[in-house]
Amino acid sequence: MGQLLELSKKIDEIISQKGMDRLTTRGRIGLKSGVLMAFNENTPDDAAKIAKIKEAAREVLGTGV
Repeated sequence: MGQLLELSKKIDEIISQKGMDRLTTRGRIGLKSGVLMAFNENTPDDAAKIAKIKEAAREVLGTGV
């Protein structure tokens, strides 16, 4: 599994644990990071995207991923 997909799954776990709305929260992370949050097994990893998503997730979720 790619790093982007793994990161996406970790974000989903945190969203679920915090009882947040998945679509709204992932949308906010996507807007802040400038990255469309739609990944699958074939999505190539991109270090810049990973860094942007982690930073946006930290801001939106209030915790590191």
